[in-house]
Amino acid sequence: MKKTLKASILAVVFALASCGGGGGGSPDFTGAGNVTLRVSQNKVDTGDRTKVTIVFDELHPDGVVLKMRYSSGLEYIAGTSNWRISGKLITAGPSYQVAGDIAQTIYLVYELNREMLGKNNSGELSFELRAIEETSSNSVIEVDMDVFESGLVFSTDAPEFSAEYSTGLVVK
Repeated sequence: MKKTLKASILAVVFALASCGGGGGGSPDFTGAGNVTLRVSQNKVDTGDRTKVTIVFDELHPDGVVLKMRYSSGLEYIAGTSNWRISGKLITAGPSYQVAGDIAQTIYLVYELNREMLGKNNSGELSFELRAIEETSSNSVIEVDMDVFESGLVFSTDAPEFSAEYSTGLVVK
């Protein structure tokens, strides 16, 4: 019985010792971070507006590029974009707003570099869209987040877009 107890205790000690000190993931991780998206209203009539909010955290140290894709039945309202970082509201504007290569889609692209983030690793972006014409009943707004690379220009020919989060956004 004593030998079994000693063996069990030693097994537990070795198992705990091999677990390491905890903490985050691999120091070699190079992903952009985590992102979610929400809209204030996901069904709107023509002429109505909806507020889009993108929440992000665990950002790459170099910063990120946030790319939204949505139906051309909606239009971005200039002057409505704001970053919220460490509780501070910072006026923003998209780096790119272009018609997509996929029929009837629009891309809205924002760049958030390390200088803007400071020591922060999370925050949110919000902006408004206006409904201008009816969309299909399965219309969505999608967001993709990539690591910021200085000098890289967004192109609809190669948007490098793979939605990380999406939600319905229909104009009726």
